[in-house]
Amino acid sequence: MEKISYKPHLYALVILLTLVLSNLLVAQSTLDCSICHGATVSLWQSGNHADTQNDVADELGEEWAGLPADSVVAGENCLACHGPVAVTVDSAMTEVEAMNRFFSTTNGLFTSATQALDSAKWPHVTCVSCHNVPDDHPATPPAFAIFNSTTARYDTVQNTTFLCGQCHGTVRFADTDHRVMDAWQLSTHGHGGQNDVAGELAEEWAGSTPDDVINGPDAENCIACHAPASVLANGGMTEDEALANFFTTSGGTFTSGTGPKDAANWPDVACITCHNPHDPGKFSYFNSTTKEYEVFATSEELCGQCHGNLRFEDTDHLSYNIEMGSGGMGVADTLTMPGVQCVDCHMYVSDVDGANSSMYGGHSWSNFIEEEDGGITSSCTSCHNDIGATAAQNLVDTWKSEFSDLDSMAQMRVAMADSFLAGSSDSLALQFLREAKFNLGYAESDESGGVHNHLYVQALLNDAIEKSNFILTDVTAPPTNVVSEFELFQNYPNPFNPETTIRYQVAKSTRVSLKVYNLVGQLVATLVNEKKNAGRYSVNWNAANVSSGVYIYRIEAGTQAITHKMILLK
Repeated sequence: MEKISYKPHLYALVILLTLVLSNLLVAQSTLDCSICHGATVSLWQSGNHADTQNDVADELGEEWAGLPADSVVAGENCLACHGPVAVTVDSAMTEVEAMNRFFSTTNGLFTSATQALDSAKWPHVTCVSCHNVPDDHPATPPAFAIFNSTTARYDTVQNTTFLCGQCHGTVRFADTDHRVMDAWQLSTHGHGGQNDVAGELAEEWAGSTPDDVINGPDAENCIACHAPASVLANGGMTEDEALANFFTTSGGTFTSGTGPKDAANWPDVACITCHNPHDPGKFSYFNSTTKEYEVFATSEELCGQCHGNLRFEDTDHLSYNIEMGSGGMGVADTLTMPGVQCVDCHMYVSDVDGANSSMYGGHSWSNFIEEEDGGITSSCTSCHNDIGATAAQNLVDTWKSEFSDLDSMAQMRVAMADSFLAGSSDSLALQFLREAKFNLGYAESDESGGVHNHLYVQALLNDAIEKSNFILTDVTAPPTNVVSEFELFQNYPNPFNPETTIRYQVAKSTRVSLKVYNLVGQLVATLVNEKKNAGRYSVNWNAANVSSGVYIYRIEAGTQAITHKMILLK
C-alpha cells in the first residue's frame, strides 16, 4: 500500500465551501505551480486529467466528422471540460477559435482523420481549471472554482463534489451523458449519511464527548467512513473536532437529542474520499486521521476499508469479509464468486450508449438500474447472460427471504440456548454457544440480506442453529426441558455433501412422516415413517446417489406439517 502525502494542498480544499469571486473577470495565474507543489504536479501528470487532448480528437473524428467547430461547441462543448483554459493560451480566443487551433480540420470541417495540434500548449485539465489563484499567492491560498471557458471567468461552486459535477454530472450541462454525480446523489454515499451518524450518536453515545467517540476505549470513528473529507472544513480540523462541528452537543457531550448541524458543508462520502483529484484513476482512500491518500492495488481493498475490517478490525460492517467467504468459527470457507470484485456488481457500466447504466458510471452502486424507458437493467446479467434483470431480481429477493427466515430461526435458537446455559459450567456447551453467537452476528454483519455470499451466510446461520440445538437437546439437560411444540429444524450442514442431519421434535405421541422431494415434487427419500413419542429426534440422510441441487424436506405429524429447503453441492 502506497501512502501519498496530501497535506499541503488538501487544507486549501475547505476554501471551496465559502468561495467568492463568482462571475468576476479574473486574470489567469501564470505562476509555475511545480515550484512549490512539485510532488502534486508530478502526480497530476501521471493521471487522466493530464491526458485529455487525444480523447477530444478521437471524439471529434468519430462523432463530429463533416461538421465545423461552432457546431461542436453549440452541441457538445468538449473544450469546457477537457481543456477550458485553452481559450487563454497566448491570447484570448473563443471556444470555437480554440477548437480550430488545437485540432485539425479539412476546409474548416472535422474529419475521421482529425488529430491533435499544438499539443505542447494544450493545457489539459490544468491546475488553474479548478484553482482560482489570487494575485498575492502564496500569501492568500487559491480558491476552488471552475474556470468557465465560455465566459473566461471563474464560477463559484457549492463544494468539492459540485466542482467535480461540473464535468462529471449535469451541474453545468443538463444534457451531458456524463452523469456520475447524479448517480452519486441517488446513492447512500451521496445522501442521508449525516442523519445516520446523528442517529447513532444519539442512540449509542449519549453522555460521551466527541473525543470519547473517536479516541475512547470503545472508539467508533464515524467520520472515517461516513465523511472523511469533513476534516478539511474550517481550515482543517481533527476527527473529534469535525464531530463537534457537524453534530449538536450539550455541555460538550452528545445527548439523545443530538442532531446534524452545518448540514450545507457536510460532504457525505464525497468524490475526494475515493478519488485523489490529482490522480483520480487510482484506487485511493482519503484517511481522515492522517489527511493523506492511501493507494491500493484493487478496488476490493478500497471498499474493504469501510465495508470490511481492513481499517477497523472490530467493525460490524463486514460485507467485504463475507464476500471473501472466510472468518466464521467452525464453518468451512466458501468463496462462491472467485475473481468477482465489489465493483463488478455494484459499479457495472453497460455498453448501451445513452442508457443510465452507462451514463451513471456505476456511481449509484446499485445492482439494478432504472432506465429512461422505465425498464430495469442489472449487473447480474453481465456474467449470467442466460437470465434477465427480472429473473435476477426475483433470485435476489428469494435469497433475502431465505436469509430472513433462517436468521429469525437462528436468533430464536441462540437466545434459547443462551438462556438454557445460564449458570452452566459445561465447557463444551459454552464453547458451542460462543461460536453460535459469533456466527450469527457475523452473518448479520454482511448487511446485504444474505446476497453477497448466500451459501456462506446460510452455512453460518445453520451452524448457529445446529450448535444451539446441540445445547438444547443435550442428554444432560434437566427433565424440565420438555418439548412443548412441534418443530422441524434446518438441516446441518447446509449446503452438504453427501450427508446431512435433520432434527425435529414432536410435542405428543403421533405418527411422523419425514420425506425428501426434488423441486418438481418427486419423492426422493423417506427418512421417517412411524409412530413417535413426544421428544426430540435426529435423522441422517446420505445423498451419495442423488445429484446436486435444491431439495425439499417435509415433516408431517398428525394434522401438522412443516417444510424446509436444503442444498446438496457435489
